[in-house]
Amino acid sequence: MRILFLTLLWCCIPISHVWSQQHEVKGTITAAEDGMPLPGASVLIKGSTNGTMTDFDGNYVLADVPQGSVLVFSYVGFLSQEVTVDDQSTVNIALKADAQQLDEVVITGYVAEKKADLTGAVSIVDIAPIKETSMSSGSPIQAMQGRVAGLFVQKSGDPTGSSNQILIRGVNTLGNNAPLYVIDGVPTVRQEVFSSINPSTIASIQVLKDASASSLYGSRASNGVIIVTTKNVSKGEKINVSFNSNLSVLSEKKQRYDMLNAEQRGRALWQASVNDGSDPNTGYGEIYNFDWNGDFNNPVLNNVSVQPYVGGDTNVPSGDTDWQDALYETGFVLNNDLTVSGGDDKAFALLNLGYLDNTGILKYSGYERYSAKINASLNLFNDHLKIGTNTQFYKSNETLASRDVGNAPTPGLGINMAPTIPVYTSTGDYGGPLGSGYSDRNNPLYMQYINRWDNTARTTIFGNVYAELKILENLTFKTSVGLDHYRTDLKDIEPRVSNGFITRTLNSLEISQADFSSLVLTNTLQYNFTLNEDHRFNVLLGAESIKNKLHSVTSTAQNFAFEDESYYVLSAATGQRTNQGSITEDALLSQFGKINYTFSDKYLASVTLRRDGSSKFGTDNRYAIFPAFTVGWRIKNENFLKEKDWLNTLKLRAGYGVVGNQFIGDYARFGLYEPRYGPVEYNYAQDSFSEWYNVGTAYDINGNNSGNLPAGFISIQSENPSLKWEETKEINVGVDFGFFNRSIVGSFDYFTRNTDGILIRPPIASAVGEGRERWLNGASTKTNGWELILSYNHNFENDFKFGVTTNFGAFRDKITSLPEEARTAYPGTAQNSIIGHSQFSIFGYKTEGLFQSQEEVNTHPTGGVQVGNARPGGIKIVDVNGDGVINSNDRDWLGTTLPKLEYGITIDAHYKNFDASIFGSGVMGRIGVDPYIMYNNFVPGRENAATGTLNGWTPTNTNTNIPSLSLVNNFTENSDYIYRNNSYFKIRNIQLGYSLPQDLIEKWGGMTGLRIYLQAENLFWFTPKGYIGADPERVDINAIPVPSIMSIGFNVNF
Repeated sequence: MRILFLTLLWCCIPISHVWSQQHEVKGTITAAEDGMPLPGASVLIKGSTNGTMTDFDGNYVLADVPQGSVLVFSYVGFLSQEVTVDDQSTVNIALKADAQQLDEVVITGYVAEKKADLTGAVSIVDIAPIKETSMSSGSPIQAMQGRVAGLFVQKSGDPTGSSNQILIRGVNTLGNNAPLYVIDGVPTVRQEVFSSINPSTIASIQVLKDASASSLYGSRASNGVIIVTTKNVSKGEKINVSFNSNLSVLSEKKQRYDMLNAEQRGRALWQASVNDGSDPNTGYGEIYNFDWNGDFNNPVLNNVSVQPYVGGDTNVPSGDTDWQDALYETGFVLNNDLTVSGGDDKAFALLNLGYLDNTGILKYSGYERYSAKINASLNLFNDHLKIGTNTQFYKSNETLASRDVGNAPTPGLGINMAPTIPVYTSTGDYGGPLGSGYSDRNNPLYMQYINRWDNTARTTIFGNVYAELKILENLTFKTSVGLDHYRTDLKDIEPRVSNGFITRTLNSLEISQADFSSLVLTNTLQYNFTLNEDHRFNVLLGAESIKNKLHSVTSTAQNFAFEDESYYVLSAATGQRTNQGSITEDALLSQFGKINYTFSDKYLASVTLRRDGSSKFGTDNRYAIFPAFTVGWRIKNENFLKEKDWLNTLKLRAGYGVVGNQFIGDYARFGLYEPRYGPVEYNYAQDSFSEWYNVGTAYDINGNNSGNLPAGFISIQSENPSLKWEETKEINVGVDFGFFNRSIVGSFDYFTRNTDGILIRPPIASAVGEGRERWLNGASTKTNGWELILSYNHNFENDFKFGVTTNFGAFRDKITSLPEEARTAYPGTAQNSIIGHSQFSIFGYKTEGLFQSQEEVNTHPTGGVQVGNARPGGIKIVDVNGDGVINSNDRDWLGTTLPKLEYGITIDAHYKNFDASIFGSGVMGRIGVDPYIMYNNFVPGRENAATGTLNGWTPTNTNTNIPSLSLVNNFTENSDYIYRNNSYFKIRNIQLGYSLPQDLIEKWGGMTGLRIYLQAENLFWFTPKGYIGADPERVDINAIPVPSIMSIGFNVNF
């Protein structure tokens, strides 16, 4: 039977024994990925008609094989393999899937279609390269970074493997741009469901990129669709066992910033102070002893030394702390999964069990996950009825980065904490700030330690049960009930804190629980028929209902007598207790249909129509219709090209589609009120915390004005009964091609996309200070771009194989309209608004180096932000409008933080049983904040700085781009000095593998495959001149960095 959705790892070509010159050859043909037999595979002596087929177990016997013959092994959907036979009597073959010949089936939405008949923009992801990569992180979505044209993945260092930014063809709305995931037919917007799938169970991944391809999913498909299908196909009656194990070592040392040590920081503070005309001993005399001449006109520093104790406390000796070294450690990831599967043409079952343990690189953090997957199917009544299930379970526990008492994340504190504060005091307690000159920030290691009891536990059940009834030969009815359920239990313990001069005398406990369920009922009817052999039709009709419900409860309690984890239960608190909760739900009811038509295997057409009704909109605008039309022309099948052997594939495609968006709150159209009573929270003011009250108009429960707060209900959202669907209209044209026996294959697509009626929520000013919000349809955007995929593969006669695959994607987006009341929420001015620019554009000042003399300062326009920087060594700001004054009108558009071009390249090589690959990807044409600049080019004062400040401008050091140091006149406004070109190219993965010979491992307990591999990830990167930071993907110092990884792993099949 034809085998669908297979991806394979590598090919194993064993060497056997010497026999006679014309002899019998036998063996087994299996799939390289999982070792499963391939029944019905062809074995043929090249240049003859002598051949045979494999039996149900993949075994074959071929008689009368002359010595030196070339055997050709082939199977539908797999790369053919040729082997020269000398004296071998046994030749076992592991065939690799042909990624370019997955013409057989592609899941594009509710049904499977031939890839050759596709007319939309669909990318088929090669599973083999991402299998080992995702083992090191536990996240298949992270492993897809850079491997799919038009798919943008910004990794997170979060050990959960989730929380990544995922975009398909850029952005097309001003809100949520995350794609829809459809896993075994069940839709979800939760990235973590995909991230938790063990890659060994994945059969195929397709990315639907344009509206014509994704329109069958209607309102949820405006940002593209990622379709994941797991294995549920029988390949033979024997039981197959597969075990994967991976051990990874994680390090963030290459991602660290080069910060000042204790003595160096004293020199930087002295230079900045005297530049400001301030005696450094006044501000930092409790930390340093500055020995200088006291002459501000000609300052000379003789020596700087660290005071022996922090704040004069003899129990806290001053340190020389590398906080990054103190806060981080080598992390380890252990990822194991076991798969047992088997069946025949009547039944199939798969059980996968997985365990992932990530100890984390940030101390006292980590992630642990247990997972299970059960797929099964059963054919009944002479294959007229098929029932089955695809079910996924996982349970995880995570402890991530903490925050200090002032709410500062610990990864950021690991960079900017003053080095003179020791990790520990002489009494063994954690060191903290004392005396003047320090910021009110806690020891980050202490914060990680006291939050070690915090935990977020997640439980997910995801999957479906289904039944397929073959009513007639070509008429099939399918019904499916899908469930996406998760429960999150969060425990946040805040112990008492006494760390330097920062204290928290009241301890507390917060317990939060969120319970979400999405029930999906789908019914489809599919009819395939052919007329006069040339006219082929595929008709799909369907209906679907989705109901989502989220229930959340949060309980807090204060004042616990004992600081012990077991004592932190709500009932043990003696202080204030609060409880709050919410329930929100929405529903979607849909009808859809699709007709595919093929004429003479040359001319293709497809029409899709979907009608969605959402409870999020009022009765007048609840329903919307989303159509799509596509055509294709398989030029290769025309008579004038049919005999051209050098051309294997040539197909033109064009399509138009409309998709919707309803990513808004469940009650966005309603007017909402919220109870507000008394003091509600603590608001941080400079160097202090102050209690504040709500302000605004108080209403009674009937909505009547009852005076001013702090007692009553406040309006938090105005109603909009006219709220309606956001719509995206997209045109896509493309070409698919293959040359020279498919050694060169590729595709090119160009698209243009317009989104209208974008759902936004601009603030509405209120005379009584309520600051209400109101959802409305009021903006539009336009995006256009192109994508190119090109690959080359060649098999040489000496068992050497070589391949190169590249992908490129480029897009431009801009806002074409925006309501006046919403423009203040975006960069720009009334005269130079964001209209016509990307929503990710940066609006700021342009600069032109540093002032080199006072004369140059005097002749340059001043005013505004230039005033504090009008000094020799200060940053020179460009007078853009030429009015002789520097002010906010001199700001202009500097660029966008999203790349104009994304690209990736993979190089594969195979020689006998060895395989090697190198994969890299990068981006071009974007700007971004290099976080290191804020510390390397400026002196923060109460926080640490980086080593670049030692090269700050002085009258004797003018050949530098680091401004003259200052504590009060640092130019950190948005400018091209801060936002720089942060394009990059990264070597993301290097892998070397070896597959043990088949004739050797089959003696070891009946193994059918054993592969061992080594891999390295995130090791090298190349950045443009002017980029001074570490990893260019580290754009937020408050997040855990993406580590470098070294891994060893193996895959064994029985």
